[in-house]
Amino acid sequence: MKRVLIASAIVATISVCGVASAKHAGHEMRHHEPVHNMIKHLRGLSLSDAQREEIKGLVSTFKTANPRPVFAENDIPEFELATASEAQLTEFVTQKITAKEATFFALAQLRHDIFNVLTSEQQALMLAREEKREAKRESRMQSRQESNERREAHFAKRGQSHERGHPMPFRGLDLSDEQKATLATLREDMKDAMATHRETMRSFKEAQQALIRSSAFSKDAFDALVAQYKDELVNAGVAKAKHHQAMFAVLTEAQQNTLKEKRKEERALRDIFRS
Repeated sequence: MKRVLIASAIVATISVCGVASAKHAGHEMRHHEPVHNMIKHLRGLSLSDAQREEIKGLVSTFKTANPRPVFAENDIPEFELATASEAQLTEFVTQKITAKEATFFALAQLRHDIFNVLTSEQQALMLAREEKREAKRESRMQSRQESNERREAHFAKRGQSHERGHPMPFRGLDLSDEQKATLATLREDMKDAMATHRETMRSFKEAQQALIRSSAFSKDAFDALVAQYKDELVNAGVAKAKHHQAMFAVLTEAQQNTLKEKRKEERALRDIFRS
């Protein structure tokens, strides 16, 4: 059970390495969501019939060459992630990122090709809209962070620890005060590392976007960019896995069993939509 949950956390960390972030959804749904977002962002650009047909062909070719993968339970390795060494975690995360690199490039190539179908005026309008969306996203994130900090300060002042602040899998586990305090400390210790990782990912995303819209775009150039950030991406994945190892170690055996049952129920519900 620990192995499955920690694997999920690692895969979630790795997924942000793509050229477009996907919302939380089923494994198969996430695979093509970046493409859906690309199309959504073309609205209002007054595309000609010829442009629409060309873009339709590009998307069709991409989907044919990159079919949705068959769902697997996060491709869990042979060893136990809950007790894996740092070397084992590093190897696992590196393999997961490397396995996704072909898809990353395919998405980047699609973005590049679609962008070049647009006229210079359409490109300028798309870039202006993107800046507005990014500014709104940053504002929402800042507001959410400030709200969370105020909430935590409120409960800390009252000498309490609220369950809403615990990671989703831990809700409803009837944690002791000692466990809550330990989990809170672990989360606090991880904050700076995650903030640094977010800044790295922002730089990575901006560099990708600049390259995709450049005449210098090529597979070699894209591979070089990924290689530039790969060590940091791997380190972030390993750090998050170790963080989850520490959190799961706080739970009692009974609480771990409760998580196991919750996980079984979640998988059964997902199977309804995959069938």
